[in-house]
Amino acid sequence: MSDVYTILCVEDDTNLRQLISEELLSAGYRVLEAVDGHAALALMAQQLPDLVLSDVSMPGMDGFELVETMAAQGGELAQLPFILLTALADSHSQVRGRLLEVDDYLVKPVDFDLLLAAIAAKVKRRRRGDSLPPPPAVPGRALLLAQVAAARTAQASQTLLLVKVDTYLALTMRLAPAEQPLLQHNMLACLAPLAGSGQVFTWSDGCWALLLAEDAAAQAAAVLAQRMMLEVGGVSVAYTCSALCIHLDWQAPALRHFEAATLVESCALHLNFESAGNPRRFIELGRGDYQALQAARHAERYLGQALKSGELTLLFQPRVDLLSGRIVGAEALVRWPHADIGALSPGAFVPAAERSGLATDLDHWVIAQTLEAITELVSLRPGFILSFNISAQSLGRGVPAFLNAQLQAGRLALAANLEIEVTETSMTYLTAAIEADIAALRALGLKLAVDDFGMGYASLDYLKRLHAEVIKIDRSFVMDISRRSIDARIIEGLISLGRAMGCVVVAEGVESAAQAALLAELGCRFAQGYHFYRPMPLAELLSLLGTP
Repeated sequence: MSDVYTILCVEDDTNLRQLISEELLSAGYRVLEAVDGHAALALMAQQLPDLVLSDVSMPGMDGFELVETMAAQGGELAQLPFILLTALADSHSQVRGRLLEVDDYLVKPVDFDLLLAAIAAKVKRRRRGDSLPPPPAVPGRALLLAQVAAARTAQASQTLLLVKVDTYLALTMRLAPAEQPLLQHNMLACLAPLAGSGQVFTWSDGCWALLLAEDAAAQAAAVLAQRMMLEVGGVSVAYTCSALCIHLDWQAPALRHFEAATLVESCALHLNFESAGNPRRFIELGRGDYQALQAARHAERYLGQALKSGELTLLFQPRVDLLSGRIVGAEALVRWPHADIGALSPGAFVPAAERSGLATDLDHWVIAQTLEAITELVSLRPGFILSFNISAQSLGRGVPAFLNAQLQAGRLALAANLEIEVTETSMTYLTAAIEADIAALRALGLKLAVDDFGMGYASLDYLKRLHAEVIKIDRSFVMDISRRSIDARIIEGLISLGRAMGCVVVAEGVESAAQAALLAELGCRFAQGYHFYRPMPLAELLSLLGTP
């Protein structure tokens, strides 16, 4: 086979076509020239090139139509590497090229170094195509689940490892279809030494599973923490993996609620959710996590039904003035008390709502219930403040319009008694749409509270842009405030920051008189926590407020 590669250059601009041809000839390629798609097809009927380089905008048959025609004819013509060269830098044109499985998409003016590098990579890949390995024979999930089910029946312990390639879709888009088995072989070579039997199972596209050898979890974590390298046609392609490791003690009472398939599926969903946008994760789950997996699985399946059937409820945790001991407000907390598997906390079903697209439905339910509650609360205490949480997914999606509609019919004045809470970490995803929604909520009269303050990554710039009126200090700082001076200094700094920005500061998670006294000494005016009141039904809170 000759080492001189043939490139077909399809370009209607004579000067540009000649310039490209000269560069290709100088780089050692044989060049065929065509003025449009029809001429290109006629040439390829006589001699098949190693690669087609085509302009997009041409009279007669343009570049997109040429790709479609070659694909429709099938055979070797459909397998030719194809590079589109165009002045169309808009995303629509590039998406169309990607959908047609074009190998590369370069924008004019021509960068010849980049063009030559792209051509070199593509023709090398094509010429070595005959030596590419076939897809490996890997057993699927059915065999894995059969082995896990057998261990469950025998009450034998196992350690399961699930591994997924981060950004798998983007990675496969960089590989030609014939090259994708290279990724599978690469992953099997990496994972097989970790398996007790040497057996790796395919769980889904880009995700594999195995039963770890004894005491191999630490080794697996070290191997998967590294950046993976895949050699394709002389080009090194880097990628990373995330993994979930769980010890299955089938004698543990908490596991008796799980069928083998349900447990492994729950683990796979958990890995996918936790690693989304957060690559190179290694998640280890133990006995204490079984119940959380069961709760998440139940919530994903039944939350929509629970919303419709009225299974959710609001509880209210009072906010106290540390100087007077008087109740000045409360936080509305959504609960699912009578789920089939027992009471579920928001930590289980709120992430499930976000994963399943129900976050806005849940938030609308919370808003409607909160407005009913505040109507009764202000009748007893006009200055009462009621705060409620909103998912970051709902902000930017019309929450102000829904709330405004709910506030009509004589309740608009109640907006001044409401605080909307957003977590500090959600502010890292601040967009123009979210800012507009927050501004619209403030225009209605609501106040903005930043929840879990001190735990996220929000900058002072975000806080200034949002003009938050309230910051809520996370309970993790309050927990050890009386024993660790560093926590006291952090809280003192957060209180000073809040005051400097004109914010009301509320401490969460106060569980002792000592904590409350120290917070007051540091200058914190308001707090909530079990030391004062546990979350309670609305009737109980109304009774408290009505007591002299």
